[in-house]
This record gives sequence, structure tokens and C-alpha cells, in this order.
Amino acid sequence: MTTAKDPLPLVTVVMPVFNGARTLRQSVTSVLDQTFRSLELVVVDDASTDDTVRIAEELAEGDARVRIVRRERSGGPAAARNSGIAGGTGRFLAFCDADDLWLPEKLQRQLDLARASGASLLYCGYHRVSADFAGTGADFVPEGRVVHVPTQLTREGLLRRNVIGNLTAVVDLERTGPVTMPDVPGAEDYALWLSILREGGTAAGIDEPLALYRAAQEDSHSSDRTRAVRAVWQVLRGQERLSVPSAAVHLVTGALAALRKNRI
Repeated sequence: MTTAKDPLPLVTVVMPVFNGARTLRQSVTSVLDQTFRSLELVVVDDASTDDTVRIAEELAEGDARVRIVRRERSGGPAAARNSGIAGGTGRFLAFCDADDLWLPEKLQRQLDLARASGASLLYCGYHRVSADFAGTGADFVPEGRVVHVPTQLTREGLLRRNVIGNLTAVVDLERTGPVTMPDVPGAEDYALWLSILREGGTAAGIDEPLALYRAAQEDSHSSDRTRAVRAVWQVLRGQERLSVPSAAVHLVTGALAALRKNRI
């Protein structure tokens, strides 16, 4: 357990949650169990109506690194993450949703890569697990469902397909300056990664699975594939200013890649 005498956390982890009582404890534990200890976890309750707040408060009582931000009205993933970002104090910013998990060495491995590469944006591969997965990051036994990633990534490569899982991303705010997630429901994280690379940032990845992505629940934000396609189109045309032909090619390429990934 950390104390008031500990230095400011080097990594701020933002965890938005809406009615996530079923999985929140597992996800929080996977962050707190990182071998890299100098972190703060900002749990953002997006106006949940289940036991989410009670569970979050229990976890915060057990570890001083956990802070809770409560939103009076649900604003969706981008607004919730931005509330967490605004309350962070770390040089590095990481994301973990309340139904995903990290393996114990994830942060340490990525921070080592940040020092070695000087990249603004770090990411890694991940395991896909079923929606009813009940294990933990610490005792996870690989099932062979691995999403691989390139170790280097340019803006052009990211335009073709989003290879950065939100649960794997780490942003070096000292290199990027302050960031916020654009409010593009279904592609808010993709919009942020592209904006970082468009502004001259660099990205580096670890082609090893260091996190667990839980398959989407039917009522989750990521289960609406049609909305996701519309959101990507909005990012490519509205934010990145691609021509209609170029945006269409990238949209199709990305959609095919997403279909292949979802079959893993």
C-alpha cells in the first residue's frame, strides 16, 4: 500500500466504467498487481446504477493509488476517459477498461521500450478472451487467441488499420503535451492515436500479448459494428481530411482487418 510520502505517480491509468460491477474488481486488481508500482489508477464512474461505486470505493480503501471520479450524467467513453485524464498527475498515460485485464509485466515492459525508443505512443499485442472469462491476469493460461502487432507504426500504417488496442496504449505526455480523446463514439481512441502521429509523434510496439481483451457484451459500446464503421469514416474524413477515394480504401482495409481480428 502506498503512503502520502511516496513520490507523484509516474503513470496515470484511466479506467472508465459504466455498470461494470461484474468485472471491475478483476480489472482494477490487474492494474494494481503490476510489477511497476509507481502508478495511480483513476476509476471514472460514468453514472452507473449498479454496485460499481460501492466496489470502487472498497478498492480505493484498500490501496491509496486508487482514486474515484464520479460523473453525474453518463457521457460515454470519451467523456469518461477525458475526466480521468484531467485528474491525472503522471508523465505517462495508460488506459484499461473495466472489463479488460493486464498481465503483471505490461507497464514495465512498455516503459522500458519508451526509454529505449523515445516513442510518444507505446502499444502491445493482447490475448482475446471470452466475455465470461473469470480468471485473473496473474494466473492466466494462454489459449492461443493472440492479436499480434507491428513493432513500428507510421501514420500511414495506422490510417490503413487501427492496430493499437485501447487497453494496450501508453502515451508519453512529456513528448505529446496534453491530450484529450475526441468525442467520436466508436473510434475515440483511434482518433487520438492518429492525432498524436499527425503532430509528429512516433509509435513503437511490443509484438507480445501483455493484456487480455474481453469479447464485447451485446450491450457494450464496441458491440455496435455499424456505428464503429461510421465513426472511422468520420475520423478519416473529418479529422484526417482524407479525400473520399482515399478514405474509402482505408475504411475497407481497416474493416477487413477488424473482421480477421474478431475471428481470433
